[in-house]
Formats: sequence, structure tokens, C-alpha cells
Amino acid sequence: MKLYERSGAAETPGNTIIGIEADSPAERGCLKVGDRLIAAEGVALRDSLDWHWYSDGPRVEVTVADDSDEQRSLVLERVQGQPWGIELADPLFDGLKTCRNDCSFCFMKQLPEGLRPSLYVRDDDYRLSFLQGNFVTLTNLDDTEVARIIEQHISPLQVSLHAVDPKLRAKLIGKHQARGIEVLEALLAAGIEVHIQIVLVPGVNDGEALDRTLRWLAEPQRKAQVRSVGIVPVAWTKYAQDPGSDWRDPLDAARVIEQVQRYQFAEEKARGIDWVYLADEFYITAQAPFPLAKYYGGFPQYENGIGMVWGLVEDFKEQLPLLQKALAQVPEQSEAFTLVCGELIRDTLLGALSAMGAGGKIRLLPVRNDFLGGTVNVTALLGASDIERAIAYDHERAALPTTYLIPRVIFNAEGLTLDGMTEAELCARTRAKLCFFKPTAAALAATIRELA
Repeated sequence: MKLYERSGAAETPGNTIIGIEADSPAERGCLKVGDRLIAAEGVALRDSLDWHWYSDGPRVEVTVADDSDEQRSLVLERVQGQPWGIELADPLFDGLKTCRNDCSFCFMKQLPEGLRPSLYVRDDDYRLSFLQGNFVTLTNLDDTEVARIIEQHISPLQVSLHAVDPKLRAKLIGKHQARGIEVLEALLAAGIEVHIQIVLVPGVNDGEALDRTLRWLAEPQRKAQVRSVGIVPVAWTKYAQDPGSDWRDPLDAARVIEQVQRYQFAEEKARGIDWVYLADEFYITAQAPFPLAKYYGGFPQYENGIGMVWGLVEDFKEQLPLLQKALAQVPEQSEAFTLVCGELIRDTLLGALSAMGAGGKIRLLPVRNDFLGGTVNVTALLGASDIERAIAYDHERAALPTTYLIPRVIFNAEGLTLDGMTEAELCARTRAKLCFFKPTAAALAATIRELA
């Protein structure tokens, strides 16, 4: 799950240039780091999409402002295909479009108080949908923005649909639900492609309601523009004011798998690909076999938790010789390393460690998420307080000295956990040896080799 960390409207026009490539058109044109890019071809820029749209040629006139707000215009020239050599601080120049809906399952509303303010910002910005893969409802777009998406062919977009029945959409999203359908229909008719997300809430938009939604998407006038449909389970934290049912019952999860398989097989027969995908969590909960990797259609919703288990398995298989070579340096029955993870991925990692021959060398420490609680059980949303608690309990009882290997997915781009702790602070608060690594098999092998 992505937690976008930017808030507030732009206080000054334009966007700051934070990097100039050497010997680039920008450098030759005398642009400088710290300048604010304001306009191109006389048009005020709203975002990086505008910049690419109006600078799509061998020559562009730009307006920039220095740190004293003094503006100047200059002309940049390049050979066809050469980048301008400009790195901007932010893709949005005019501030973030925030969500005006009242989704019953909104994750931001389920966060505890006292976290950094940016975590509570609910974005619903179609530009970040295109640029960063954020899912949006389309409910806050005006006609001018819809026309812009069509004119500039901002495609594909990631769209949260959830249901097509108006009453259910009102219950799930709020009073603006109809605008989302209206805009989606206009975009599909104009050839804009979409990846659809359905957050599945038991007893609300599952069962017959899910059938209706999938049939609606599969109608000929829409089907060609729908690249994929990802169905993910609703998540509740312990801070949710009125949490509904969840998908922790294996029989409930199995029922969804069986229902969706009908569409997967129909789409495969008709188009040669799977078209509807279920989040990994359904298969893990139901203890059901995953579809073969070839049925994921190139993993279009990987970042949405769909196909990540396959990605992990394939990564470990590919790097198996490297992992085994690194493990050969670790003494037998030393329990030298303890791999920290969330509860959801526990069994998958146990299988991967077994395939590596890591028994007696690497232990696994699944950590319960008490920071958020509820049904949240993925590694990326673990708080530092959860990890600190689990390591303290484990370290006291460990028979042998061990180094705790912690994947860096628990940190954001600024190096902070959800509860605001850095690597250094987490290390200082534990009495154990910690080592953080990029969550890939190659990085794990390199870490083991270095420490061993």
C-alpha cells in the first residue's frame, strides 16, 4: 500500500529544478539548480505532464524564476530524442488534488493520531495515477480536466471502482460516486486505458455485486480499454471506527477465488490472457495454490499486492546459487541470522529458506502488527515499535547470538517507519545486532556473505 507523503497547495508558481545534467540542453541554455520552472511556450505549467507536452520538440521557450523571484525567459534547443536534462523536485506544480469522498474503508482514516501530518493526506490526483500508479476514484475531476486527459492522452490511469451499482457505490464511496462513473465512461469512450481496483468488502460489494461489476467492465464498449482488474481484500486497523467484516476466514477467501476463476478462464479463452486478478492474500488465507505465473499477464498490478509471492519465489529461484554460496560460509546450526517479516509472508519465506538449505543457519521471526492491529499483516506496514518488541522478546530467549535481518520496506523514502523511527533509532533501542537490506534475494545473499 502506498502512503503518498506530500501535502498542501503550491505556495509559489512553478517547480524547483534540483538537477541539471552535464552537457545537456538545460545546461547549455544556462538553467541553474534552484531555478523554478514556471512556463513553457508561454503557457503556465501545472505539472511535469504539461512540461513534457509543451516541450515535445527540438526547441522550447521556457520561463524560470531565480531565488529572488526574478523571472527570465530563454530558449532551449536539442536534437530529436535528446532529453532536456532537467530534474524537478516534484511532478506537481500546483499542489495535490485531495480526495473529497467518504470511503467507508479509507485507510488514512484508520491511522492512529500523532503521526507525521503527511500520512493523513488523502490524494485523489489523476496525475499521480498516471505518474506513480496511485489509484483514484475520478470523482473530483471537472470537465476541463477530463478534456485534458483526453487531449494529452494521459493513459493508462489506475482507477478505484469498487462497484457499479449506484447504491453500493454511495455506501462505499459517498455522495459523489456518480461523477466517477460518468468520467470513467467518457475516458473509456475516448480510448483512455485503465487498470481497475476493487476493494472487496464482505457482504457489500462481493457475491452478485462483484459479478455485476465484472460483467459491466467486460461489455464490448469498455473491455478493450480495461487492461486489468485487481481485486484486493479490505483492510481494517484497530483504529477503525466502525470496522466491517474481513477476509480472514479461509472458506470466505476460497469462495472468492472460485467466483473469480470463472472470469479468468472466460477471459483467457476469449483474449488469450487472464484479465481479472486476485490479491495474493486471498490465496494465502485460503491455503490455495496460486495461478501459474503465465496467467498474471505480465503482473500489471504487482504493486497492488497481486503476484508479489510469485515475484519473491522467482527471485529466490533465480538467485539460488548465489544464496547457497553465501550460506556455505555460515557455520552449521549457528542460527547466525534471523530474518524479520510480517505475518502474511511467513509460510512463503519458510518455503524459500527451506529451498535454500538455510535450516540451522537462518531463523524466521514473524512479527505481529500491534501498531496498526486489525487485519494488517504485511511487512511494509510494520511499525518500529512492533519490531523492537518482537526482537526484545526473541533476543532474551535465543540460544545463540544472532543478527536480525530487516528488509528496508519498513522505511519510506525519507528513511522513517510508520511510527517515525529511523534505522539508527531502532538500532539504539534494541540490544541486538540489526542489519537492514533491500528486499531482494541478491541483496540478502550479499548481506549474508558480508556478515558471515
